Amino acid sequence: MSVFRYCGQAVSTGQSIGQLSLDLVNGPNDPFGWGKLEIGSITNFSLPCDLVFDNTNRPFIEAADQGFYSATENIQAMGYVTDSNGIVVINFVNGWSFPPGVSAIADYTNTPVTTFANNVGTILKKGFYNIVTLRPVGTDRQNPYANVAYGGIQICIVGTCVTGTPTPVPTATLIPTPTPTATPVPTPTPTPFPTVTPGPTPIASNPVPAPLIPNGAQFTLSYSENSKGWPSFYSYNPDYMVGMNNYFYTFSGANLYRHNTNELRNNFYDVQYNSTLTSVINELPITTKIFQTINLQSDEPWTVTLNTDLQNDGFISNEWFELKEGSWYAAVKNTTASPTVISNFASRSINGIGRADSFSGLPSTRQFDFISNPGFSIGSILSIGDFLYYNNEITNTPMLAGQVIQININLVQNINNIVIDASINGATGPDVANPYVIGVKNNTAESYGLLGHFCRFVLENTGPSPTELFAVQAELMKSYP
Repeated sequence: MSVFRYCGQAVSTGQSIGQLSLDLVNGPNDPFGWGKLEIGSITNFSLPCDLVFDNTNRPFIEAADQGFYSATENIQAMGYVTDSNGIVVINFVNGWSFPPGVSAIADYTNTPVTTFANNVGTILKKGFYNIVTLRPVGTDRQNPYANVAYGGIQICIVGTCVTGTPTPVPTATLIPTPTPTATPVPTPTPTPFPTVTPGPTPIASNPVPAPLIPNGAQFTLSYSENSKGWPSFYSYNPDYMVGMNNYFYTFSGANLYRHNTNELRNNFYDVQYNSTLTSVINELPITTKIFQTINLQSDEPWTVTLNTDLQNDGFISNEWFELKEGSWYAAVKNTTASPTVISNFASRSINGIGRADSFSGLPSTRQFDFISNPGFSIGSILSIGDFLYYNNEITNTPMLAGQVIQININLVQNINNIVIDASINGATGPDVANPYVIGVKNNTAESYGLLGHFCRFVLENTGPSPTELFAVQAELMKSYP
């Protein structure tokens, strides 16, 4: 006789410190019914002999808590052993009574706790068996291991291996015959040793991978059989979705929703979303063009955002469109910062005025005077509300002087000046007494469109009502620098 020992795969528990109550006695007999346990590992093994269990050698389950943090945390180790038919033959689960079950509970002291099975005097026949080790999990289904103490669980089978007593072969008896020659008794044929049928190869346990949580914005994609592609992105994120009886159903937050059953559009789970459509205008892509207008063949206007490879600030509000001959028409507005930025000084909204004779006054009413004899023409292209810039003589870059509030021209009385509000944000005073000044139009009010080789635009509709969009047209012209 010899001692047989085989241990199942060790199972680790938890990913952070916590505690878990596994009271299965007050719950149902099935430990999986409450979602507090999951199968941590299944280890297959072949028992080559009959095992006898006594007080010294018998199966046990071991638990170890490696938390060190809280005197209230513990790990309750559970599992069981089944035969090749799936019948439980050794039980380490509290609450199961056939056969009676026991478990091991380890606390924060980090001392491994071993509990032996209640099967002294029983025999486990040779054959194929499965060691099933259970892992405790928390009630948070999004992160089931977050509130479980960190440690380990292992089940071992220990017993005394016994073999059957061989049957002695009887000694053959010689029978005397009348002849002097004795007839030999034939040698008995030995009983063949039974052929051992090879058992199945144990399958390695398949660990459950951690759930993948995507980063950034999430969308729901729809597939079109007609276009054989994925044309639409939706803003809602269901937990589950299914098509049934010509209806589309989704689940979100434990609620069931049926789609396309009312007049609201882009309203999912009581949240209203905007509809957007993105496209590009790339006619004559190697020619520099000015994109001037947008024409929508639609039953209502949309908000439009535009940008080109040269400028990125085109915009049309849905309130700026006018209905003309069944289509919605609006001019492209440039929404760059007012005052403008250095990169826009090559555009058509920038106009040189000339060198001032002098400037004076407080920032709130700073006056730039120009010579009146001989007369210097300020010109009619400058308007009240435009921005006045001066050239920095040191860096040779335009600087904001202020916003035009008066234009006074009376050459007969030697009046020829521009008055600005130099107290606006970003305005500075000239560094010379007679600065060169430049007029800049308001980019939105007097926009000349967007300059570029192609134009990317985004249409947006914010209403919950159904709407139709048939076509988008743009008016453009070749740019002649």
